[in-house]
Amino acid sequence: MKEQEFIKLHLNKKVSEIALLLSKRSDLDKDYIINQINGLQKAKNKLPEFYKNTDIIYPATISIEQCSSEQTATYKSKIINGKSLVDLTGGFGIDSFYFSKNFKEVTYLEPNTTLFNTVSDNFKTLQANNITPINKTAEDFLNSNTQKFDIGYIDPSRRNENQKVFMLADCIPNIVELQGEIFKIAPQIIVKTSPILDIKQSIKELKTVSEIWIVSVNNECKEVLFLLRKNSTSEIKINTVNLGNQNQDFSFTFNEEEVANVEHSDLLNYLYEPNVSILKAGAFKSICFKYGVKKIAPNTHLYTSEHIVKDFPGRTFKIEQVLSYQPKTFKKLGLKHANVSCRNFKDSVEQVKKKLNLKDGGDIYLFATTNNLGKPILILNSKA
Repeated sequence: MKEQEFIKLHLNKKVSEIALLLSKRSDLDKDYIINQINGLQKAKNKLPEFYKNTDIIYPATISIEQCSSEQTATYKSKIINGKSLVDLTGGFGIDSFYFSKNFKEVTYLEPNTTLFNTVSDNFKTLQANNITPINKTAEDFLNSNTQKFDIGYIDPSRRNENQKVFMLADCIPNIVELQGEIFKIAPQIIVKTSPILDIKQSIKELKTVSEIWIVSVNNECKEVLFLLRKNSTSEIKINTVNLGNQNQDFSFTFNEEEVANVEHSDLLNYLYEPNVSILKAGAFKSICFKYGVKKIAPNTHLYTSEHIVKDFPGRTFKIEQVLSYQPKTFKKLGLKHANVSCRNFKDSVEQVKKKLNLKDGGDIYLFATTNNLGKPILILNSKA
């Protein structure tokens, strides 16, 4: 097949270059080639199992961009139990596929016929024979379905892809309105949302949340998962996870966060920066109680201790020097490279680097922040 030969030959080129080459090749299926090359380039790191299978067909770009990664989909599939699951917003089918590894039966819904056909063929290629594909919207399926499931899974998308959405009611399908219908066929619902949505606002909208997972990969927040149980009144458990070479997990409740005592301290020997899942969750006080660290200022989410805490869920540094934020004094150090971060600070990272005449890199990690007296300071650290 000429298209496959072209894909192999140009796989590592930019899509813009490929489009130019294809403009001169009327004998080739341009859309197919661009989708495959774009899909393969994204799947190499995001979906390695799919990437290794040369028979996988990739859809239009947006479906690849919006789908879960293999890492997050695998994690999701292991946090809930049951025999049957319905994925009400199937998309490229990544979540359905990884759920199928841990559930006896998975039902996949997708209203877009072209995408549905592609994904159905991929399921056959992957021998995921316990997935039942259905070419319907979530709403149409719920109106006609009589089957019962252990879990309903839904990943609402933005109504307008060019506009940020901050409330679940502004997404499609509208899970706020639909959850009553989903509860008729499943006692539990998992809702996947973008990290941009406010967690407490989402709890208010959903009303029946019993557990939350905030999932990051290599300290980049990817998704927030809400477990809904009908008429749930139990205290909500919040799980933070940072997936990587060594997974970092921390769980708490809002009540624990509210009553936790926090000690503030001048900088001691070690500095700690919680991972982004913890920061997104707002576990600013309960992290102190759990790990015995002290906060360096009320509104500065950096922590310190005299002795090292080896299992702290975030980055750990050895404090080398603390300076006031005075560029003339700093320049006397002769430091030309540093990895700069700002936390509760008046200037941005770029402004700090410009004022201190610093370039990225090196073995020094510099935090520009505000201390307990409200003064701007610079903390020079090495990796602990």
